[in-house]
Amino acid sequence: MNYLDKIKKSIGKLSLKRNLKKNNRQVKVHNFNSAQTVGIIFNSPDEASFAIVKNFLSFLANNNLKVFALGFVPEKKIPENLLLRKGINFFCKKDLNWYYKPKNEVIRQFMQQHFDILIDLSLKEYFPLYYIGQLSNSSFKIGRQSEKYQYHDLMIDIGKNHSIEYLIEQIKHYLTLINQ
Repeated sequence: MNYLDKIKKSIGKLSLKRNLKKNNRQVKVHNFNSAQTVGIIFNSPDEASFAIVKNFLSFLANNNLKVFALGFVPEKKIPENLLLRKGINFFCKKDLNWYYKPKNEVIRQFMQQHFDILIDLSLKEYFPLYYIGQLSNSSFKIGRQSEKYQYHDLMIDIGKNHSIEYLIEQIKHYLTLINQ
């Protein structure tokens, strides 16, 4: 990371910190039975991983949960094969301001919407996803354990098994056990 990127990220973190002071989120633990709405954030994976994410979205919908998904493509443009996916919105680098703060209307609506559970499926650490996750007004936030970005109410240690399948398997496991 070059010097200019470090400065931009520092300014982004200051902006986030200022916005977090206005956030009055109430933490409440939910499971698959108590939740009604689920928000999913993820980085755009390869086709095989994307199929796993779509299957997880179907699993949640089949459990009578309203699901809203937002994916980040760390490129200047969203690839054609990801456009027009039902129930999934994508954003890319052009949807960020100069200090990496997400700035389009779909992202703003996603952050303002209240979800019973917010699930972060990102396996890499992207500041825009961290920004969205931090400012989300969700009751219960779940994601993988990260050294750099820690904001989840339930952090899952995926250890050396750094795959989306394993993360989803662990999320299903813990959301089945919690509050039984």
